[in-house]
Amino acid sequence: MQERVQKFISSSGVASRRQAEEFIKSGQVLINGRKAKLGDKVDPQKDTVKVYGKIVKPAQEKIYIALNKPKGYVVSKSDPKHRKTVFDILPEDLRGKVWNIGRLDFDTEGLLIMTNDGDLTQALAHPSNEHEKEYEVTTQEAPTENQLEHLRTGVEIATGTTYPAEVKQRDGKVRITIHEGKKRQIRRMFSTVGLTVSNLKRIRVNKFLLPKDLAPGQFREIKKEDIL
Repeated sequence: MQERVQKFISSSGVASRRQAEEFIKSGQVLINGRKAKLGDKVDPQKDTVKVYGKIVKPAQEKIYIALNKPKGYVVSKSDPKHRKTVFDILPEDLRGKVWNIGRLDFDTEGLLIMTNDGDLTQALAHPSNEHEKEYEVTTQEAPTENQLEHLRTGVEIATGTTYPAEVKQRDGKVRITIHEGKKRQIRRMFSTVGLTVSNLKRIRVNKFLLPKDLAPGQFREIKKEDIL
């Protein structure tokens, strides 16, 4: 059965769908010895697909991991500044099998989903699907109702106006739910309305809530149905 080469690469666990497309565009993907093009189809049982010279094999099983990222870790497989990465938390046999869906800043903690499922990555990462991400925010200043309402209706940041967000206060902290993923978006939104973020923690991705018994630096395997 044939499928698009970028989908095969992502489902094999080599890279996300978007990364696979970039590999193809840069000429690093070969199908039976010839350079692949976007839209090319392959039969995993008959065709030989190579990425950067390595043969891609069909994934045997899908992996889904919920990791509670601590502060002071980079969401990357390697870091030129030699800082700790979230992949250092994983056992060695898992590090090369999964990738992260989305990112969290160096100083942000909380829920990070890691997987080798390209379809899940596409579903959660694409803004048009509007999957929710909820954050718990501690601010240096006590937020006013006007500031919270401004966050709800959308604020102007460097990358444009944010979409309306769900915002509420609980136990002295602000809970904000968005479905975008712009760089440092939450911190920029709060700064725009005059609030300084002292702690930022992601507590939910779509329907999966960060378990209270999952401490920073810990992870556990979950099911796809827990997320979507």
